[in-house]
Amino acid sequence: MGASSSSSSGDCRPWSMNCCAESAQTANGPLECITEGPEVDRVVIPWVHSRNPTETRSATALEQYRIRFYSYNMGNSSEFGSVDELQGPGGRGVSFGTSFTDRFADGENCDVSFATFVETRLNFSDWVAKYLSRSSKQLDSLLMQNARREGVKSNYTRMRSFVEGLAATYNGNLKSMLAFQSSDFEEDINASLFGRLTERKLGGVPVPNPKKSFIGRSLVAKKERIKSQRGVRLCLVGAHFPISQVASALEDPEKDPLEGAKIALAKTLRTVLRKASQRNLTDDQTIIFVQGDINSRTVLRGAEVKDALLELLDDDSLQSAIQQELDLPSGRWREVVPHESAHDLPVTYKFRDKMQCQTGNSPTPGSGSKDVQAGDQYLTVGDVISKARLRSASAPEIQKTPTSSSRSRARDAESYYKRTLTDLGQEWLDRWGVAFKKHDFRPFRFPAAADRVICWCSDELYDHLSLDLPRGGYEVTHSQLGSDHRPVTLEVVMRVWSERIRSSIPLKPVRSYTEGALSEPEEPMSEVEDEDLLDSLEASPRTVASSPPAFGEIHSLSRRQLSDPCIANS
Repeated sequence: MGASSSSSSGDCRPWSMNCCAESAQTANGPLECITEGPEVDRVVIPWVHSRNPTETRSATALEQYRIRFYSYNMGNSSEFGSVDELQGPGGRGVSFGTSFTDRFADGENCDVSFATFVETRLNFSDWVAKYLSRSSKQLDSLLMQNARREGVKSNYTRMRSFVEGLAATYNGNLKSMLAFQSSDFEEDINASLFGRLTERKLGGVPVPNPKKSFIGRSLVAKKERIKSQRGVRLCLVGAHFPISQVASALEDPEKDPLEGAKIALAKTLRTVLRKASQRNLTDDQTIIFVQGDINSRTVLRGAEVKDALLELLDDDSLQSAIQQELDLPSGRWREVVPHESAHDLPVTYKFRDKMQCQTGNSPTPGSGSKDVQAGDQYLTVGDVISKARLRSASAPEIQKTPTSSSRSRARDAESYYKRTLTDLGQEWLDRWGVAFKKHDFRPFRFPAAADRVICWCSDELYDHLSLDLPRGGYEVTHSQLGSDHRPVTLEVVMRVWSERIRSSIPLKPVRSYTEGALSEPEEPMSEVEDEDLLDSLEASPRTVASSPPAFGEIHSLSRRQLSDPCIANS
């Protein structure tokens, strides 16, 4: 079991838990918290930045939602006989059912529990029926969703339905469970979400694959629960993003691998956002949470270590391109758990399916003490990189001299990922349970933070929200074997404030790079990905419009710069 927090400082993990516990006790108290580290103390405003921190002192929490996220890519494994064989959140509890019953770290009850199962072969019907038959349960309503069945509803031919059924049998399926208290919440039956995500095409036609898709349901709080007319709608989406274009980008010798991986992910996020817009789920009262196998990957470029999703979310131009001409309010995609760099991200892939990761940065097999604090035993991307470089005889760098062919340049890039794991050594590969097949290795199989929780909402709503993490961040259940992924749990306390607690800076609209690229009409009822705008980005350097957008003044500051209150206030 492990947890991941947002700071690169090793001493910030206990602060993350203490900060959230104090915040939960005094909802109307100040939101500023002091991070105590070995070098410097700093003021932190929840969830990025506030232009005027003093405004938060007078704000009142109108609504509060305690949401537990659980995601597990089961790797199409047939080893699991029932849901009861899955461990509880963070490895706690007797079985998975504790995801719906366990209290949060601060002792309060969970309001909403959302679980996503990727590449699963399990049948959940009997387990759900058994759960709902219990006489006493905190979360008494449970909604199930099944990507294959959703696909059948939207298919126009029996043949496609038949083919998708076969694909689900071979590839596994995407399923989700959404539990909530019926006295507090109700489903918005007109706000469900489903879309296919194309992995491969055959003769220009998308190959049916129900596991590569996204499925979602929406909840609204009942009037008795909220203190204002604002009311926030929660759209909770389970997803499995395609990997083929990301994998190709990491192996393409002619292009920047990071840029290619970012664009591949951006295409998928645009598809999700376009579908949500069509379902009227992108207004100022809705926040869309997407969890599951996002298929982000670690990108190695010389001495640099990057994460594709992290860099995409920090790229204002691509963020703007994702929602260009979708008729949306000003907003952007964000990760629920912020991280400073790829080094801080927890590894959720790629593990051996029958070998447990013993610990994090300093493996001591058998040290299963219950007194160890959350965050002391998780494996990060930085752990893998730093240990490999320490063990290497020389600093690992790709040769920068031109090679004779594209094929040889691709081999050079691949060898860098492979050499890093080779330098790590068999002892550490075994202790961490990292899967590494030297004779069948590709860069996309390098250890990565593939399973994440991200969200989209308008800037107007975002400026009234705070997200606290009672357990400090992601928890990775390393003791759950059976797949090359590990389950990820996240506990979030979301509060809606009466006043703005920050002032978001809207994105600039991007300029069209190819004449007419943004004006291509969409084919009615089409399931083809909306890649027109983002395809144009692959051919040209990105620029932004020279004239100011309608949203107001724009400052060319990155998201990480804006996280510094001193810079934001200036």
